[in-house]
Amino acid sequence: MGMQVKAVNNCKQLIMALKQHSKDAESYYPDSLDRRFSSANEVFRELFKKQIIDNERIVSSPESVFQPDNVIGSPPGFTRALLPGECHWMLLKHQSDAVHPKTPLVIENSLNASWPPKWGTSRPKFPQWFGDHSLKRGRSWRGREIIIGRNDGSVAVEKLRPDGTLDWHSPTNLDEHGKSWIDYLTPEQVAKLSYWDIEEK
Repeated sequence: MGMQVKAVNNCKQLIMALKQHSKDAESYYPDSLDRRFSSANEVFRELFKKQIIDNERIVSSPESVFQPDNVIGSPPGFTRALLPGECHWMLLKHQSDAVHPKTPLVIENSLNASWPPKWGTSRPKFPQWFGDHSLKRGRSWRGREIIIGRNDGSVAVEKLRPDGTLDWHSPTNLDEHGKSWIDYLTPEQVAKLSYWDIEEK
C-alpha cells in the first residue's frame, strides 16, 4: 500500500508539472506544439528544459523496473534526463489542458502504446511486488489494479478487467452527466488515440 501511495503522489506531481507547462503554452502540453518527439521520455524531458522539474524520481514509480539515476545533465539540453529505462509513465498524445477532465492523461506503462492500453494481470509471484514477474513492462498491481492520472489532476487506482484493459464506462470514468470522457470523441478521434511509449534499455 505504501509503495502504491508513493506512485500515486509521483503521478500527481507529474500532472502538476504538465499543467504548469500548459500555462505558458496556450494550454498545450509539451508534445502538442512540437511534433518531433518519439517517446514519453523525450516529452517529459521538456519539463526539465523548461525548468519546471529538476528531479527524475517523479517520473518513476517505487519498485518499477524503470528507475532513473537522477543524473539529468546540464542546461539547456538536460541530455542525461530520462534516458532509456528511466521513465515509468506514458502520456496520451497531443492533449491540452482544455480536453475533458476525465481524460486518462498519464498512465503506468502498459503492454502497448496503441489504443486501448492493456496490462498484464497474472498473480504476483512475490508479495512485495506487483504484477507478473515474467513481464518487464505492463505490470499491474496486486488485485489487477493500475494507476491512472487524469486531465483534471486527479489520480486514482483503477481496477482492470480480466483481460487487462480498463472499462472506460465504469463509474470512476463518468462525469456529472453520466457520460464517459470517450463518449465526447468522434470515432475518428478515438481511432487516433495512442500513448507516447517509454524507452526501454
